[in-house]
Parts: sequence; C-alpha cells; structure tokens
Amino acid sequence: MTTTRGIMSNIEARSPKGRFILGLFLVILILVSLIVLFPFAYSFTAGLKTSVAITKSGVNLWPDQPLWDNYVQAWNKFKMVTMFGNTFWVAGGGVVFQLLVSTLAAFFLSRLKPAGFKIIMALVFVTMTVPRIAYLVPLYITLADVPLFHFSLINSFWGLWLPYAVNPFMILVLKSAFDNIPQDIYDAAQVDGASKFRLFYQFTIPLSTGIMLVLGLLSFISLWGDFLLPLLVLREPSLQTISVRLYNMTRNYPLNLFMAGSFIAMVPPLLAAVFLQRYMKGGLTF
Repeated sequence: MTTTRGIMSNIEARSPKGRFILGLFLVILILVSLIVLFPFAYSFTAGLKTSVAITKSGVNLWPDQPLWDNYVQAWNKFKMVTMFGNTFWVAGGGVVFQLLVSTLAAFFLSRLKPAGFKIIMALVFVTMTVPRIAYLVPLYITLADVPLFHFSLINSFWGLWLPYAVNPFMILVLKSAFDNIPQDIYDAAQVDGASKFRLFYQFTIPLSTGIMLVLGLLSFISLWGDFLLPLLVLREPSLQTISVRLYNMTRNYPLNLFMAGSFIAMVPPLLAAVFLQRYMKGGLTF
C-alpha cells in the first residue's frame, strides 16, 4: 500500500527529485513562518527597549539590557484589567449576537425556503460588496438618534452589539453547512412530531458546532481588534476597548510603554487561536 506525504507519495519523496521538492517547500514554509511571526517578535522585544532604541535604524531585535519593568508599568498605567474587561464584553457580546442572528437566518434560508428566496440571497451577497467605511457615517447617525424611538446608543455596548449582530459572510457559510446536513434526519424528526424550532435547536445546532466554533473564533479575533466603530461609539474612556484606549493614550506615554501595551493586547486572541486550533481544523474540514 502506497502512503502519501501530502503532495506526493512516500516512493516519490524518497527520490532525488522528491527530496529536492520537499526541501524547497520546507524552506518556503520556514520563510513564510518567519515573516508572519516577525511582527509579534518585534512588538514583544520593542516593549523591552527604551523609546530611543526603538526609533534607531537597523534590525536590532533583542535589546542589550531588556527592561522587563516596561510591561509592569504598561499593565498598571494603561489599566489593562479594565480595558480587557471592556474588550471582552464588546467582542464576546458581538460573537454571541452574530451567532444567534446568523444561525437563525441561515436555518431560515436553508430549510424553510421562504418566498423570494433568490432575492433574499442576492441581497445578502450585495451587502458583502459594500465597503464598511461607506456606511460608517450613516450608521453613526442612526446610533446617535435611533429612528422612531429617538434615543442614543452612543457610549453603550449596545451601540456595538447591534451592528455586529449582522454578518453576511457568517450567514452564507452557515447556510452552506446547514445545506449539507442530510434531509433524512429532518424527515425522521418531523414524522415524530418535531416542530421547526425543535429541528433548529435539537438537530441543526448540535450537528454544526464545529463550523460555529470556527466562525465564532474568527469573529472574536476580528472584533477584538476592531477600531473605527468603537472609536466613534465609545466616547467615555472608562468604556473604551483596548485598541481605542491605546490609540487615545499614545500622546501621553512613551513609545516603549505603548509597544508593551500593544503586545499585551495581542495575547488573548493569540492564546484563543492556539488552544482552539484542533477544533478549528475539524470545523474547517466540515
């Protein structure tokens, strides 16, 4: 039995040409990995330098005398605990609302097949082509004075959660996932008297946890680093997320403390991606 090593079989890999190709791929992957990891390494080591050393020309990745106290000062002066709490609330709430709205919309489009299905799908695709920056100002005006009710969502997490709740990309991916669930499962459940809502929460959701976890993680990472909308909505410093608060504090603190704070801000989504990667692989395969 011939086994494969991804791009070629073991027999091909043992040949001179195969060894050369594998070596070439290995070199390319190492170079790509170094390019991807360099910003993280530079951000970490920049937080160990003086502000003057950061602005020096040349690639001096590791300082002669690491200033580990920079990270302690950044943690305390930037009030990282408060900023982490705000960012977790914003990103976590956004993920919950996105998954709730997207799963319901995807199930509606996948299994209920409403009237005007093709028009609805076309509208979902069209919304993906509109750049977010194009509707940012109308969105802010709407949040500042909600139509009909005339109240403001500025300086409120709801002003972020509600816009975050609608994600056309997530709706389309979940619809595709729901389409792949065998119809026989639904037919058997309906013979037993299962309602549409029961089909949704008792069958569709458990069978799609893998892809939902992947989408939730990608959404969390995206919302964690979101900047423009939180900058407009959260004007109160005590409510601001970590990306907005660090930006507003750049003029008041040295560059090395800002770099240390920026690296600390990257840690939670990085850890989430590392510890949940095995679930991501299964979800992406699905």
